[in-house]
Amino acid sequence: MWEYPAIVLLLIVVFLSAAAIRKRKIIQFPEYRFFLWGLFAKVLGGLFFAGIYVFYYTQGDTTSFYECALSFCNLFFHDTSDFFTVYFGNGSQEIKSYFNSDTGEPLMYMFSEGSTRFTMKILVPFLLLSGGSYFIATVLVAIFTYGGLWQLFRMFYSQFPQHARSLAFAILFMPSVLFWGSGIMKDSFTLAATCYLIVAINSLIQRKGQVIMNVLKLLVFGFVVVSIKAYVIVILLPSTLVWMIYNRVRKIRNKLVRKLILPFVYSVIIIGSYVGLTAFGENLGKFSVKNALNTAAINQNDLKQDYYEGNSFDIGDFEPTIGGALSKFPEATLAGLFRPYLWDSRNVVMVLSALENLFVLGFTLYVLFRIKWRKVSSFVVAHPILLYCLVFSILFAFMIGLTSPNYGALVRFRIPLTPLFMACLMVLHGELKTHRLKSEQGLKTKRLVAI
Repeated sequence: MWEYPAIVLLLIVVFLSAAAIRKRKIIQFPEYRFFLWGLFAKVLGGLFFAGIYVFYYTQGDTTSFYECALSFCNLFFHDTSDFFTVYFGNGSQEIKSYFNSDTGEPLMYMFSEGSTRFTMKILVPFLLLSGGSYFIATVLVAIFTYGGLWQLFRMFYSQFPQHARSLAFAILFMPSVLFWGSGIMKDSFTLAATCYLIVAINSLIQRKGQVIMNVLKLLVFGFVVVSIKAYVIVILLPSTLVWMIYNRVRKIRNKLVRKLILPFVYSVIIIGSYVGLTAFGENLGKFSVKNALNTAAINQNDLKQDYYEGNSFDIGDFEPTIGGALSKFPEATLAGLFRPYLWDSRNVVMVLSALENLFVLGFTLYVLFRIKWRKVSSFVVAHPILLYCLVFSILFAFMIGLTSPNYGALVRFRIPLTPLFMACLMVLHGELKTHRLKSEQGLKTKRLVAI
């Protein structure tokens, strides 16, 4: 029971420190007015996630990660030299034999798999600092991974400060991101690393900060993403190429030259993406260029079986070819963005996800029906980050909708796209409101002049 008073004390220290940071920074950086509330939401999301899996489900991937990482910590105190041998070793049975009955043993199927073993290793420092407490470690993970979302919010704020509140909601306060991206899971670290990667890419494109430092961030956080969930790179790479090249092309003043160069640009993006993804082939596993389509077709067939108890969806059969996959683009993309629907829900967690999806779907339809496409296209042209958000979100939704037709996996896999998709919608909605207000003011002015 010692951990509960310890959590309270930890939270007091953390929030007092965060309040001090906010007070010091807010004078120069107005966006820091959201810093404390964002951190509070992140920690609350992590604790809610932990509570659901401990008291409602009583077990899950998160508790398995905790127990496996705890055996590493026990080995650290049992025999430090053996610990470092295991920590920097591979997932073989020989390395696993260093664990014993005193330390406990990680599950072999998790220890032998590279991405889960890497996640265990990341969790070890958090468990050492927490004294082996699951809930305290969860709080520490939530605090540590908050930095990624916060930096992403600051990046968008620097370009669209007039939409600060909307962007804060889109990036810092989306319930699914807070729930699935704050606990002891792969997704928390993947989300944070992806956010840091996007911010570093933006800094390089905008030529902000030190180039060496941004390149170092790309290498470090790129390594984390590839080591945990390499499939994110499948979408991140082509989307980034679109962003970087389009940012260059839009600066060409001659419209004819821009139109003539676009086919060449598309070819470079396709070829560059293929070469890059092929190079990552071994790390991408089932999401590699070679295996992705077969994986998608197999998953679609498997997840229709009765033993999933209705917790999966069916976009229909397709051939494991590029043409076959593209034939399912609408169904897969819509599923990746908006499912599960309310009628798909089978438990409390899915109901909460479905309610959020209902809001996202409704808000998306509202924005789509209200915007004027000419003004939107010109606005997107002026802000390539929005084009990047749309390309990344749509391609990512298509990929996970095609390859992960299980609701439990889908809602977790979706969280890297959610802040970007919602941020784009919020900016477009904000511009819609601004345009409407200007139009109303213009009409009032004309009426006054007429009078």
